[in-house]
This record gives sequence, structure tokens and C-alpha cells, in this order.
Amino acid sequence: MRFLLIGDVFGEMGRTILKEELPRIKKEYGINFVIVNGENIAHGKGIIEKYYKELLSQNIDVVTLGNHAFHNSNIYNFIDDAKRMIRPINFIGDIPGNDFVTINYNGIKITVFQVLGNVFMPVEYKNPFHETEKILPKFEDSDIIICDIHAEATSEKIAFGLHFDGRINIITGTHTHVQTNDAHILPKGTLYMTDIGMTGSLDGVIGVEEEPIIHQYLTGEHKRHIPKSNGRKQFNALMVEINESTHKVTKFDIINIVQ
Repeated sequence: MRFLLIGDVFGEMGRTILKEELPRIKKEYGINFVIVNGENIAHGKGIIEKYYKELLSQNIDVVTLGNHAFHNSNIYNFIDDAKRMIRPINFIGDIPGNDFVTINYNGIKITVFQVLGNVFMPVEYKNPFHETEKILPKFEDSDIIICDIHAEATSEKIAFGLHFDGRINIITGTHTHVQTNDAHILPKGTLYMTDIGMTGSLDGVIGVEEEPIIHQYLTGEHKRHIPKSNGRKQFNALMVEINESTHKVTKFDIINIVQ
């Protein structure tokens, strides 16, 4: 069975290249199950119902979010009915949405959940290690467990991967928008990658126009971030093959396409 995990889809450029490349990639790799990070799909921050439904129409199985999950208020209009969308398990407070989603694929139970890191993040969340320990017993009857760790610090992601090695089948990072080259199988069998990357602009600064960001670094003056709307586009993803009988990772491939 082959999984495709797609890095943060950012704004219009991300939506465009996703539509253009996904059908070909699914056919080329023989993909069975697709997971997309969609927290930046609506103009670079948040998600709206229109784009969630667009993702489902492309036969995407699960949409994950992140720290920007609720930055567009439209999410409150549909989150309770969005059965294929999950938000991080470790927000503080009473937060709407799904902690996880479990899908039966030809008799194989697949569970996907997401957790936020704490290091270098602007807001503190519940401890990602502790919250994951609490939720894992709920997945005891799942055949394949996949975790999206949405975090800034590479050290935190790596430590998380090693701590849960052998208990989660796939652990992949999102959030930094920069694809890492470290996909590998950990000693106890978990497929780990620090960050899948971003699906969107290649020429901007992690998705947005470069000039306001450069100005900010030169002067210290903050300017509004504007999603990049021209130039080259990139599609960042990871393909992971898992044996349907043993549920072990047998193969993986980092995908980085530039248009």
C-alpha cells in the first residue's frame, strides 16, 4: 500500500500546482492514500470550506491543519462536519474539530493524527509528547498509525520521532515550509522525515512575497505578509510504501517537483 504525504499547500500557487501534479503523481507511484496539510491553503493562513471541499474532490483522504488552523473564522462554519479533517490534539482549551481520523481501506484500519511542537512557537501548547502518549491507546486496533508533527525545531521533531519509534508507522514534520532530505527508517521501523516541505511558491520566502520580509529583516519594521502570486511553483511530498500484511515500511521516495 502506498501513501502520499503532501507538504503545506500555500495559497493560490499551492492549490494550482496541487491540481496540476497530483493526478500524474498518483498514477506514476500507484498511490492508494493521500494526506495533505491544508492550514495555509486560504491566502496563506487558515482554511475555508470551499477549499476543503476542493481537496476532497481531488480524492484526498485526510486534511491536517496546524497552528494556523483557526486563523480564518470560516472554519467554524464547517469544522464539525469535516469528517476527513483533523486539527492538532494539543491545543489548550475546548477546541472544536477532530483529534484524529480512522479510515478503513480494504480491511486495513488507518489512523491519522497531528500534534504541535512547542519550541520556538509563538504560543505554548500542551506537551506534544505527553498528549501523544495519552492518545495512542485509542489506536490499539489500528493497523497503520500516521502522525503529522507540526513544529518549528528540528531537534524537537527528531526527538519525537525517536521517542515514538516502533509505535507509530509514519512520523513526518510540517510547518517550516522547507523540505528536508532526511527521510529514513528509524531503528524500530518508523518512517521519519523532519519536514515534508511546502507546495506553493518557490521564489518567495516560504510562500510569501520576498520584499516585505527583506524589509523587515533590514529595518525591524513589520509589514503585512502577502502570498507570492508569480514565479516558479514547487510540489513537495513524500511517498511511503507499507506492506499490507506486516504493516512495515518497505520503501519511500522524497518528491520535489518544480514548475
